[in-house]
Amino acid sequence: MLVTVRKALGPATRTVYRAARATVRAVFRLVRAVVRAVSAFAARLSSANTRPQWMNRLPGNRFALAALIVLALVALYGVASFARPASSAPRRVVSVPVTSANPVCPDTHGARVSALTPPGARGAGKAWAAGTPVTLTTPGTAWSTDVKKGAGPWVFGAYGSMAPGLTVEQTTSGGGLAGTRCVQPGTDLWFAGPGPADAKDVSLYLTNVDDRPVTAVVAALSPEGSIETPEGRNDVLVGPHSTRVVEVGVQVEGFGDAAASAKLLALHVHAATGRIAAAVRVERKKGADWLPATVPGTRVVVPGLPAGSGHRRLLVAVPGRDEVSVSVQGMSSAGTFSPTGQRNLQAPALAVSPFDVGLGGKFAGLRLVSNRPIVAVVVADEGDDFAVTAATPPLTSATRNGQAGGVGLVADDRDSTTLLLTAPGPAATVRLTQVMAQGPTGTAQNVSVRAGHTVEVKMPPPAGGDDYGLTIVPAPGSGPVYAARLLKIKKQGITLLPIAPARMFAVLPPVTDTPLP
Repeated sequence: MLVTVRKALGPATRTVYRAARATVRAVFRLVRAVVRAVSAFAARLSSANTRPQWMNRLPGNRFALAALIVLALVALYGVASFARPASSAPRRVVSVPVTSANPVCPDTHGARVSALTPPGARGAGKAWAAGTPVTLTTPGTAWSTDVKKGAGPWVFGAYGSMAPGLTVEQTTSGGGLAGTRCVQPGTDLWFAGPGPADAKDVSLYLTNVDDRPVTAVVAALSPEGSIETPEGRNDVLVGPHSTRVVEVGVQVEGFGDAAASAKLLALHVHAATGRIAAAVRVERKKGADWLPATVPGTRVVVPGLPAGSGHRRLLVAVPGRDEVSVSVQGMSSAGTFSPTGQRNLQAPALAVSPFDVGLGGKFAGLRLVSNRPIVAVVVADEGDDFAVTAATPPLTSATRNGQAGGVGLVADDRDSTTLLLTAPGPAATVRLTQVMAQGPTGTAQNVSVRAGHTVEVKMPPPAGGDDYGLTIVPAPGSGPVYAARLLKIKKQGITLLPIAPARMFAVLPPVTDTPLP
Protein backbone atom coordinates (compact mmCIF):
# COMPACT_ATOMS: atom_id res chain seq x y z
CA MET A 1 0.00 0.00 0.00
CA LEU A 2 2.80 2.46 0.87
CA VAL A 3 4.51 1.70 -2.45
CA THR A 4 1.27 2.49 -4.28
CA VAL A 5 0.91 5.79 -2.37
CA ARG A 6 4.49 6.82 -3.11
CA LYS A 7 4.07 6.10 -6.82
CA ALA A 8 0.80 8.05 -6.95
CA LEU A 9 2.45 11.18 -5.50
CA GLY A 10 4.76 13.27 -7.64
CA PRO A 11 8.40 14.04 -6.65
CA ALA A 12 7.57 17.60 -5.52
CA THR A 13 4.69 16.39 -3.35
CA ARG A 14 6.87 13.72 -1.76
CA THR A 15 9.57 16.31 -0.94
CA VAL A 16 7.05 18.60 0.77
CA TYR A 17 5.60 15.63 2.66
CA ARG A 18 9.03 14.56 3.98
CA ALA A 19 9.87 18.11 5.09
CA ALA A 20 6.53 18.50 6.90
CA ARG A 21 6.95 15.14 8.57
CA ALA A 22 10.47 16.01 9.76
CA THR A 23 9.25 19.36 11.15
CA VAL A 24 6.40 17.75 13.10
CA ARG A 25 8.77 15.16 14.56
CA ALA A 26 11.26 17.85 15.64
CA VAL A 27 8.51 19.92 17.32
CA PHE A 28 7.15 16.87 19.10
CA ARG A 29 10.60 15.87 20.42
CA LEU A 30 11.17 19.43 21.66
CA VAL A 31 7.83 19.50 23.48
CA ARG A 32 8.49 16.07 24.96
CA ALA A 33 11.86 17.24 26.29
CA VAL A 34 10.27 20.35 27.89
CA VAL A 35 7.56 18.22 29.52
CA ARG A 36 10.18 15.91 31.02
CA ALA A 37 12.16 18.89 32.33
CA VAL A 38 9.07 20.44 33.90
CA SER A 39 8.12 17.09 35.45
CA ALA A 40 11.58 16.74 36.99
CA PHE A 41 11.43 20.32 38.29
CA ALA A 42 7.98 19.70 39.72
CA ALA A 43 9.21 16.58 41.50
CA ARG A 44 12.03 18.63 43.02
CA LEU A 45 9.64 21.31 44.28
CA SER A 46 7.28 18.77 45.80
CA SER A 47 9.71 17.98 48.65
CA ALA A 48 10.79 20.44 51.37
CA ASN A 49 14.22 18.80 51.38
CA THR A 50 14.96 19.42 47.68
CA ARG A 51 13.24 22.72 46.85
CA PRO A 52 14.93 26.10 47.64
CA GLN A 53 14.73 27.18 51.32
CA TRP A 54 13.08 30.53 50.51
CA MET A 55 10.07 28.64 49.10
CA ASN A 56 9.61 26.88 52.42
CA ARG A 57 9.08 30.27 54.05
CA LEU A 58 6.23 31.27 51.64
CA PRO A 59 2.72 31.01 53.16
CA GLY A 60 0.43 28.49 51.50
CA ASN A 61 3.25 27.36 49.25
CA ARG A 62 1.93 23.82 48.92
CA PHE A 63 -1.33 24.82 47.30
CA ALA A 64 0.26 27.58 45.19
CA LEU A 65 2.99 25.28 43.93
CA ALA A 66 0.50 22.53 43.12
CA ALA A 67 -1.65 24.93 41.11
CA LEU A 68 1.43 26.30 39.32
CA ILE A 69 2.59 22.82 38.37
CA VAL A 70 -0.85 21.78 37.11
CA LEU A 71 -1.16 24.94 34.98
CA ALA A 72 2.29 24.41 33.47
CA LEU A 73 1.59 20.77 32.56
CA VAL A 74 -1.82 21.60 31.04
CA ALA A 75 -0.28 24.36 28.91
CA LEU A 76 2.48 22.08 27.66
CA TYR A 77 0.01 19.29 26.92
CA GLY A 78 -2.04 21.71 24.86
CA VAL A 79 1.02 22.78 22.87
CA ALA A 80 1.97 19.14 22.31
CA SER A 81 -1.52 18.29 21.10
CA PHE A 82 -1.48 21.21 18.70
CA ALA A 83 1.93 20.28 17.33
CA ARG A 84 1.00 16.63 16.99
CA PRO A 85 -2.70 15.78 16.53
CA ALA A 86 -4.15 12.84 18.37
CA SER A 87 -3.94 9.51 16.55
CA SER A 88 -7.69 9.13 16.85
CA ALA A 89 -8.42 12.32 14.89
CA PRO A 90 -10.49 11.44 11.80
CA ARG A 91 -8.80 11.61 8.40
CA ARG A 92 -10.58 11.95 5.05
CA VAL A 93 -9.92 9.78 2.03
CA VAL A 94 -7.94 11.81 -0.50
CA SER A 95 -8.01 11.44 -4.29
CA VAL A 96 -4.96 12.66 -6.22
CA PRO A 97 -4.39 12.66 -9.98
CA VAL A 98 -2.63 9.60 -11.32
CA THR A 99 0.99 10.42 -12.20
CA SER A 100 2.12 7.02 -13.48
CA ALA A 101 0.57 4.00 -15.18
CA ASN A 102 1.76 0.55 -16.31
CA PRO A 103 -0.94 -1.23 -18.34
CA VAL A 104 0.11 -4.68 -19.55
CA CYS A 105 -1.01 -6.31 -22.81
CA PRO A 106 -0.61 -10.04 -22.02
CA ASP A 107 0.15 -11.41 -25.50
CA THR A 108 0.36 -9.19 -28.59
CA HIS A 109 1.11 -12.02 -31.01
CA GLY A 110 -0.70 -10.99 -34.22
CA ALA A 111 -2.79 -8.45 -32.29
CA ARG A 112 -4.01 -4.94 -32.94
CA VAL A 113 -2.90 -2.81 -30.01
CA SER A 114 -4.77 0.45 -29.46
CA ALA A 115 -4.29 3.26 -26.93
CA LEU A 116 -6.36 6.29 -25.93
CA THR A 117 -6.09 9.07 -23.36
CA PRO A 118 -8.84 11.55 -22.42
CA PRO A 119 -8.51 15.21 -23.38
CA GLY A 120 -7.94 17.98 -20.87
CA ALA A 121 -4.68 16.96 -19.17
CA ARG A 122 -2.00 19.65 -19.07
CA GLY A 123 1.75 19.66 -18.78
CA ALA A 124 4.45 17.35 -20.06
CA GLY A 125 3.94 13.63 -20.27
CA LYS A 126 4.82 10.50 -22.17
CA ALA A 127 3.53 6.98 -22.74
CA TRP A 128 5.55 4.18 -24.29
CA ALA A 129 5.78 0.41 -24.62
CA ALA A 130 9.08 -1.04 -23.45
CA GLY A 131 11.14 -2.57 -26.23
CA THR A 132 8.96 -1.09 -28.99
CA PRO A 133 9.00 2.16 -30.99
CA VAL A 134 5.66 3.23 -29.46
CA THR A 135 5.75 6.79 -28.06
CA LEU A 136 2.69 8.91 -27.17
CA THR A 137 2.97 12.52 -26.00
CA THR A 138 -0.37 14.25 -26.66
CA PRO A 139 -3.40 13.77 -24.36
CA GLY A 140 -6.80 13.33 -26.01
CA THR A 141 -5.52 11.34 -28.99
CA ALA A 142 -5.93 7.77 -30.21
CA TRP A 143 -3.27 5.42 -31.55
CA SER A 144 -3.19 1.85 -32.89
CA THR A 145 -0.84 -0.56 -34.62
CA ASP A 146 -0.96 -4.11 -35.95
CA VAL A 147 1.71 -6.17 -34.25
CA LYS A 148 3.67 -8.73 -36.22
CA LYS A 149 3.69 -12.36 -35.26
CA GLY A 150 6.16 -13.52 -32.68
CA ALA A 151 5.64 -10.61 -30.29
CA GLY A 152 5.01 -11.26 -26.61
CA PRO A 153 3.66 -9.16 -23.74
CA TRP A 154 3.82 -5.37 -24.06
CA VAL A 155 4.33 -3.41 -20.86
CA PHE A 156 3.36 0.23 -21.21
CA GLY A 157 4.73 3.01 -19.06
CA ALA A 158 3.30 6.50 -18.66
CA TYR A 159 3.94 9.58 -16.56
CA GLY A 160 2.74 13.16 -16.29
CA SER A 161 -0.19 14.23 -18.46
CA MET A 162 -0.26 10.90 -20.33
CA ALA A 163 -0.86 8.79 -17.21
CA PRO A 164 -4.42 9.79 -16.10
CA GLY A 165 -6.97 7.66 -17.94
CA LEU A 166 -4.47 5.88 -20.21
CA THR A 167 -6.45 3.01 -21.77
CA VAL A 168 -4.79 0.29 -23.84
CA GLU A 169 -6.49 -2.68 -25.51
CA GLN A 170 -5.42 -5.62 -27.63
CA THR A 171 -7.57 -7.56 -30.11
CA THR A 172 -6.64 -10.76 -31.97
CA SER A 173 -8.56 -12.72 -34.59
CA GLY A 174 -6.77 -16.07 -34.68
CA GLY A 175 -9.23 -18.85 -33.80
CA GLY A 176 -11.93 -16.27 -33.05
CA LEU A 177 -12.14 -12.57 -32.27
CA ALA A 178 -10.65 -11.97 -28.80
CA GLY A 179 -10.28 -8.55 -27.17
CA THR A 180 -9.18 -7.44 -23.74
CA ARG A 181 -8.20 -4.34 -21.85
CA CYS A 182 -4.50 -4.27 -21.02
CA VAL A 183 -4.70 -4.42 -17.25
CA GLN A 184 -3.04 -2.19 -14.68
CA PRO A 185 -1.15 -4.33 -12.09
CA GLY A 186 -3.15 -4.95 -8.94
CA THR A 187 -3.40 -7.25 -5.94
CA ASP A 188 -6.74 -9.06 -6.26
CA LEU A 189 -8.59 -10.20 -9.42
CA TRP A 190 -11.29 -12.72 -10.35
CA PHE A 191 -12.04 -14.43 -13.68
CA ALA A 192 -14.75 -16.92 -14.68
CA GLY A 193 -15.57 -18.77 -17.90
CA PRO A 194 -15.23 -22.11 -19.70
CA GLY A 195 -12.91 -24.60 -18.04
CA PRO A 196 -10.30 -27.01 -19.43
CA ALA A 197 -12.91 -29.75 -20.11
CA ASP A 198 -14.80 -27.36 -22.42
CA ALA A 199 -11.76 -25.74 -24.06
CA LYS A 200 -8.66 -26.56 -26.03
CA ASP A 201 -6.60 -24.25 -23.88
CA VAL A 202 -7.01 -22.13 -20.75
CA SER A 203 -3.94 -19.97 -20.12
CA LEU A 204 -3.27 -17.67 -17.19
CA TYR A 205 -0.81 -14.84 -17.92
CA LEU A 206 1.00 -13.32 -14.93
CA THR A 207 3.23 -10.27 -15.50
CA ASN A 208 5.45 -8.54 -12.96
CA VAL A 209 6.34 -4.96 -14.00
CA ASP A 210 8.41 -4.17 -10.90
CA ASP A 211 12.01 -4.68 -9.78
CA ARG A 212 11.29 -7.33 -7.15
CA PRO A 213 9.86 -10.87 -7.45
CA VAL A 214 6.12 -11.26 -6.88
CA THR A 215 4.31 -14.26 -5.48
CA ALA A 216 0.85 -14.79 -6.98
CA VAL A 217 -1.50 -17.06 -5.04
CA VAL A 218 -3.98 -18.71 -7.41
CA ALA A 219 -7.22 -20.38 -6.26
CA ALA A 220 -9.80 -22.12 -8.44
CA LEU A 221 -13.50 -23.04 -8.21
CA SER A 222 -15.48 -25.48 -10.38
CA PRO A 223 -19.16 -26.57 -10.38
CA GLU A 224 -18.14 -29.39 -8.03
CA GLY A 225 -16.47 -27.04 -5.56
CA SER A 226 -13.04 -25.73 -4.69
CA ILE A 227 -10.19 -27.28 -6.67
CA GLU A 228 -7.52 -28.36 -4.23
CA THR A 229 -3.89 -29.23 -4.74
CA PRO A 230 -1.79 -31.39 -2.41
CA GLU A 231 -0.24 -28.19 -1.04
CA GLY A 232 -3.67 -26.61 -0.50
CA ARG A 233 -2.91 -23.60 -2.69
CA ASN A 234 -0.87 -22.67 -5.73
CA ASP A 235 1.90 -20.12 -5.33
CA VAL A 236 3.44 -18.88 -8.58
CA LEU A 237 6.68 -16.92 -8.33
CA VAL A 238 7.09 -14.30 -11.07
CA GLY A 239 10.52 -12.73 -11.45
CA PRO A 240 11.16 -9.00 -11.96
CA HIS A 241 10.07 -7.63 -15.33
CA SER A 242 8.91 -11.01 -16.59
CA THR A 243 5.77 -12.98 -17.54
CA ARG A 244 4.73 -16.48 -16.52
CA VAL A 245 2.15 -18.35 -18.61
CA VAL A 246 0.36 -21.08 -16.65
CA GLU A 247 -1.66 -23.71 -18.54
CA VAL A 248 -4.65 -24.42 -16.33
CA GLY A 249 -5.51 -28.11 -16.11
CA VAL A 250 -2.11 -29.10 -17.48
CA GLN A 251 0.76 -27.69 -15.43
CA VAL A 252 1.18 -28.25 -11.72
CA GLU A 253 0.87 -24.49 -11.13
CA GLY A 254 -2.44 -24.68 -13.06
CA PHE A 255 -3.87 -27.37 -10.73
CA GLY A 256 -2.94 -30.19 -13.13
CA ASP A 257 -5.36 -33.10 -13.33
CA ALA A 258 -7.45 -31.65 -10.50
CA ALA A 259 -8.75 -28.95 -12.90
CA ALA A 260 -8.66 -30.94 -16.16
CA SER A 261 -12.24 -32.21 -15.78
CA ALA A 262 -13.80 -28.82 -14.93
CA LYS A 263 -16.22 -27.57 -17.62
CA LEU A 264 -16.50 -24.21 -15.87
CA LEU A 265 -13.86 -22.38 -13.90
CA ALA A 266 -13.42 -19.37 -11.65
CA LEU A 267 -9.88 -18.21 -10.93
CA HIS A 268 -8.82 -15.93 -8.08
CA VAL A 269 -5.41 -14.30 -8.42
CA HIS A 270 -4.03 -12.61 -5.32
CA ALA A 271 -0.62 -10.95 -5.06
CA ALA A 272 0.83 -12.08 -1.74
CA THR A 273 3.73 -9.70 -2.24
CA GLY A 274 3.86 -6.67 -4.52
CA ARG A 275 1.41 -6.40 -7.41
CA ILE A 276 0.63 -8.49 -10.48
CA ALA A 277 -1.00 -8.02 -13.89
CA ALA A 278 -3.19 -11.05 -14.64
CA ALA A 279 -5.13 -12.11 -17.74
CA VAL A 280 -6.87 -15.33 -18.83
CA ARG A 281 -7.35 -16.52 -22.42
CA VAL A 282 -9.71 -19.35 -23.33
CA GLU A 283 -9.64 -21.11 -26.71
CA ARG A 284 -12.38 -23.58 -27.55
CA LYS A 285 -12.99 -25.74 -30.62
CA LYS A 286 -15.15 -22.89 -31.83
CA GLY A 287 -13.88 -19.48 -30.89
CA ALA A 288 -11.61 -17.78 -28.37
CA ASP A 289 -11.78 -14.83 -25.98
CA TRP A 290 -10.09 -13.19 -23.03
CA LEU A 291 -11.97 -13.39 -19.74
CA PRO A 292 -12.64 -9.91 -18.29
CA ALA A 293 -11.34 -9.29 -14.79
CA THR A 294 -13.96 -8.57 -12.13
CA VAL A 295 -14.43 -8.39 -8.34
CA PRO A 296 -17.07 -9.91 -6.02
CA GLY A 297 -20.05 -7.86 -4.83
CA THR A 298 -23.59 -8.13 -3.48
CA ARG A 299 -25.12 -5.64 -5.94
CA VAL A 300 -23.59 -5.98 -9.38
CA VAL A 301 -24.54 -5.25 -12.98
CA VAL A 302 -23.35 -7.23 -16.00
CA PRO A 303 -23.64 -5.05 -19.14
CA GLY A 304 -23.39 -5.97 -22.79
CA LEU A 305 -25.44 -9.12 -23.39
CA PRO A 306 -25.68 -9.11 -27.21
CA ALA A 307 -28.79 -9.77 -29.28
CA GLY A 308 -28.86 -13.01 -31.24
CA SER A 309 -30.02 -16.60 -31.18
CA GLY A 310 -26.97 -18.13 -29.55
CA HIS A 311 -26.84 -19.66 -26.08
CA ARG A 312 -26.43 -17.21 -23.16
CA ARG A 313 -25.22 -18.52 -19.80
CA LEU A 314 -24.91 -16.65 -16.52
CA LEU A 315 -22.06 -17.93 -14.33
CA VAL A 316 -22.26 -17.20 -10.61
CA ALA A 317 -19.19 -17.99 -8.52
CA VAL A 318 -19.42 -17.92 -4.72
CA PRO A 319 -16.07 -17.22 -2.97
CA GLY A 320 -17.50 -17.70 0.53
CA ARG A 321 -18.35 -20.79 2.56
CA ASP A 322 -22.11 -20.22 2.65
CA GLU A 323 -24.80 -20.80 0.03
CA VAL A 324 -26.00 -17.61 -1.63
CA SER A 325 -29.46 -16.50 -2.74
CA VAL A 326 -29.38 -14.37 -5.89
CA SER A 327 -32.13 -12.37 -7.56
CA VAL A 328 -31.60 -11.60 -11.26
CA GLN A 329 -33.31 -8.86 -13.24
CA GLY A 330 -32.91 -8.29 -16.95
CA MET A 331 -33.03 -4.82 -18.54
CA SER A 332 -33.66 -4.49 -22.28
CA SER A 333 -34.97 -1.80 -24.61
CA ALA A 334 -38.48 -2.75 -23.45
CA GLY A 335 -37.74 -2.45 -19.73
CA THR A 336 -37.18 -4.97 -16.95
CA PHE A 337 -37.95 -8.69 -17.16
CA SER A 338 -37.06 -12.02 -15.54
CA PRO A 339 -34.36 -13.68 -17.65
CA THR A 340 -34.10 -16.94 -15.71
CA GLY A 341 -37.79 -17.73 -15.07
CA GLN A 342 -37.12 -17.80 -11.32
CA ARG A 343 -37.42 -15.11 -8.71
CA ASN A 344 -34.35 -16.29 -6.79
CA LEU A 345 -31.44 -18.52 -7.70
CA GLN A 346 -29.52 -20.63 -5.21
CA ALA A 347 -25.75 -20.79 -5.72
CA PRO A 348 -23.69 -23.24 -3.63
CA ALA A 349 -20.66 -22.14 -1.64
CA LEU A 350 -17.14 -22.33 -3.07
CA ALA A 351 -18.40 -23.25 -6.54
CA VAL A 352 -19.34 -21.94 -10.00
CA SER A 353 -22.98 -22.39 -11.03
CA PRO A 354 -24.36 -21.93 -14.58
CA PHE A 355 -27.85 -20.57 -15.28
CA ASP A 356 -29.45 -20.31 -18.71
CA VAL A 357 -30.53 -16.79 -19.60
CA GLY A 358 -33.53 -16.26 -21.86
CA LEU A 359 -33.32 -12.96 -23.72
CA GLY A 360 -35.66 -13.69 -26.61
CA GLY A 361 -32.95 -12.59 -29.02
CA LYS A 362 -32.78 -9.10 -27.44
CA PHE A 363 -29.74 -7.21 -26.18
CA ALA A 364 -29.80 -6.59 -22.43
CA GLY A 365 -27.98 -6.01 -19.16
CA LEU A 366 -28.39 -7.99 -15.93
CA ARG A 367 -28.71 -6.71 -12.36
CA LEU A 368 -27.89 -9.21 -9.60
CA VAL A 369 -28.61 -8.74 -5.89
CA SER A 370 -27.34 -11.33 -3.42
CA ASN A 371 -27.11 -11.79 0.34
CA ARG A 372 -23.36 -12.52 0.10
CA PRO A 373 -20.62 -11.51 -2.37
CA ILE A 374 -20.64 -13.22 -5.77
CA VAL A 375 -18.67 -13.13 -9.02
CA ALA A 376 -20.98 -12.67 -12.04
CA VAL A 377 -20.07 -13.41 -15.68
CA VAL A 378 -22.07 -14.07 -18.87
CA VAL A 379 -20.81 -16.30 -21.71
CA ALA A 380 -22.52 -15.60 -25.05
CA ASP A 381 -22.18 -18.18 -27.86
CA GLU A 382 -22.65 -16.78 -31.34
CA GLY A 383 -22.02 -18.83 -34.49
CA ASP A 384 -18.47 -20.22 -34.46
CA ASP A 385 -17.31 -17.89 -31.71
CA PHE A 386 -18.17 -16.84 -28.18
CA ALA A 387 -17.73 -13.70 -26.06
CA VAL A 388 -17.58 -13.04 -22.33
CA THR A 389 -18.75 -10.05 -20.31
CA ALA A 390 -18.62 -9.54 -16.55
CA ALA A 391 -19.81 -7.31 -13.72
CA THR A 392 -18.12 -3.92 -13.87
CA PRO A 393 -18.29 -0.61 -11.94
CA PRO A 394 -20.60 2.13 -13.29
CA LEU A 395 -19.70 5.34 -15.06
CA THR A 396 -21.01 8.19 -12.91
CA SER A 397 -20.95 11.97 -12.82
CA ALA A 398 -20.83 12.11 -9.02
CA THR A 399 -18.07 11.68 -6.46
CA ARG A 400 -18.78 8.92 -3.99
CA ASN A 401 -16.74 8.02 -0.92
CA GLY A 402 -13.97 10.33 -2.06
CA GLN A 403 -13.50 8.48 -5.34
CA ALA A 404 -14.40 10.28 -8.53
CA GLY A 405 -16.48 8.51 -11.13
CA GLY A 406 -16.31 9.74 -14.67
CA VAL A 407 -15.25 8.98 -18.17
CA GLY A 408 -15.24 5.62 -19.91
CA LEU A 409 -12.73 5.04 -22.69
CA VAL A 410 -12.70 2.50 -25.52
CA ALA A 411 -9.45 2.41 -27.48
CA ASP A 412 -10.23 -0.14 -30.23
CA ASP A 413 -13.29 0.84 -32.27
CA ARG A 414 -13.99 0.04 -35.90
CA ASP A 415 -16.81 0.23 -38.41
CA SER A 416 -18.65 -2.56 -36.61
CA THR A 417 -18.57 -1.14 -33.07
CA THR A 418 -21.77 -1.20 -31.00
CA LEU A 419 -22.18 0.25 -27.51
CA LEU A 420 -24.62 -1.30 -25.03
CA LEU A 421 -25.63 1.11 -22.23
CA THR A 422 -27.67 0.10 -19.18
CA ALA A 423 -29.20 2.37 -16.51
CA PRO A 424 -30.48 0.18 -13.63
CA GLY A 425 -31.38 3.12 -11.38
CA PRO A 426 -32.21 6.71 -12.34
CA ALA A 427 -32.21 7.67 -16.00
CA ALA A 428 -28.80 8.37 -17.48
CA THR A 429 -27.40 10.59 -20.21
CA VAL A 430 -23.93 10.25 -21.72
CA ARG A 431 -21.97 12.14 -24.35
CA LEU A 432 -20.10 10.03 -26.92
CA THR A 433 -17.10 11.53 -28.70
CA GLN A 434 -14.98 9.81 -31.34
CA VAL A 435 -11.23 10.36 -31.14
CA MET A 436 -8.61 9.84 -33.84
CA ALA A 437 -4.85 10.33 -34.01
CA GLN A 438 -5.23 14.11 -34.32
CA GLY A 439 -7.75 14.33 -31.45
CA PRO A 440 -11.56 14.50 -31.09
CA THR A 441 -13.37 14.42 -34.42
CA GLY A 442 -16.91 14.85 -35.71
CA THR A 443 -19.89 15.92 -33.64
CA ALA A 444 -20.39 14.58 -30.13
CA GLN A 445 -23.55 12.50 -29.66
CA ASN A 446 -25.80 12.68 -26.59
CA VAL A 447 -27.52 9.41 -25.67
CA SER A 448 -30.27 9.07 -23.05
CA VAL A 449 -31.07 5.80 -21.25
CA ARG A 450 -34.36 5.44 -19.41
CA ALA A 451 -34.36 3.99 -15.91
CA GLY A 452 -34.37 0.19 -15.98
CA HIS A 453 -33.55 0.05 -19.70
CA THR A 454 -30.69 -0.85 -22.04
CA VAL A 455 -30.01 0.93 -25.32
CA GLU A 456 -27.92 -0.14 -28.29
CA VAL A 457 -25.84 2.53 -30.02
CA LYS A 458 -24.19 1.68 -33.32
CA MET A 459 -21.20 3.89 -34.00
CA PRO A 460 -20.44 4.59 -37.67
CA PRO A 461 -16.74 5.36 -38.22
CA PRO A 462 -15.72 9.01 -38.57
CA ALA A 463 -14.68 10.41 -41.92
CA GLY A 464 -11.10 9.55 -42.72
CA GLY A 465 -10.79 6.01 -41.37
CA ASP A 466 -12.37 3.15 -39.46
CA ASP A 467 -9.88 3.05 -36.55
CA TYR A 468 -10.80 5.36 -33.70
CA GLY A 469 -11.24 5.66 -29.97
CA LEU A 470 -14.34 6.62 -28.05
CA THR A 471 -14.98 8.62 -24.87
CA ILE A 472 -18.15 8.11 -22.80
CA VAL A 473 -18.85 10.98 -20.39
CA PRO A 474 -21.95 10.96 -18.12
CA ALA A 475 -23.78 14.29 -18.10
CA PRO A 476 -24.06 16.29 -14.84
CA GLY A 477 -26.83 14.80 -12.73
CA SER A 478 -26.93 11.58 -14.74
CA GLY A 479 -27.71 8.31 -13.04
CA PRO A 480 -25.08 5.54 -13.06
CA VAL A 481 -24.64 3.91 -16.45
CA TYR A 482 -23.02 0.54 -17.17
CA ALA A 483 -21.38 0.14 -20.56
CA ALA A 484 -19.91 -2.54 -22.79
CA ARG A 485 -18.46 -2.51 -26.28
CA LEU A 486 -19.55 -5.17 -28.78
CA LEU A 487 -17.18 -5.75 -31.69
CA LYS A 488 -18.44 -8.07 -34.41
CA ILE A 489 -16.42 -8.64 -37.59
CA LYS A 490 -17.47 -10.91 -40.44
CA LYS A 491 -15.51 -14.18 -40.71
CA GLN A 492 -13.59 -13.28 -37.54
CA GLY A 493 -16.15 -13.48 -34.77
CA ILE A 494 -17.43 -11.52 -31.80
CA THR A 495 -15.92 -10.05 -28.64
CA LEU A 496 -17.26 -8.05 -25.70
CA LEU A 497 -15.49 -5.51 -23.52
CA PRO A 498 -17.03 -4.26 -20.22
CA ILE A 499 -16.10 -0.59 -19.81
CA ALA A 500 -14.92 0.42 -16.35
CA PRO A 501 -14.23 4.06 -15.36
CA ALA A 502 -10.87 5.29 -16.63
CA ARG A 503 -8.19 5.41 -13.95
CA MET A 504 -7.95 9.18 -13.54
CA PHE A 505 -7.32 9.37 -9.78
CA ALA A 506 -5.51 7.34 -7.16
CA VAL A 507 -7.29 7.06 -3.82
CA LEU A 508 -5.00 7.50 -0.83
CA PRO A 509 -6.18 5.68 2.32
CA PRO A 510 -6.81 7.53 5.61
CA VAL A 511 -3.55 8.07 7.55
CA THR A 512 -3.20 8.55 11.31
CA ASP A 513 -0.20 9.46 13.42
CA THR A 514 1.75 6.76 15.24
CA PRO A 515 3.28 7.80 18.58
CA LEU A 516 7.07 8.11 18.47
CA PRO A 517 9.00 5.93 20.92
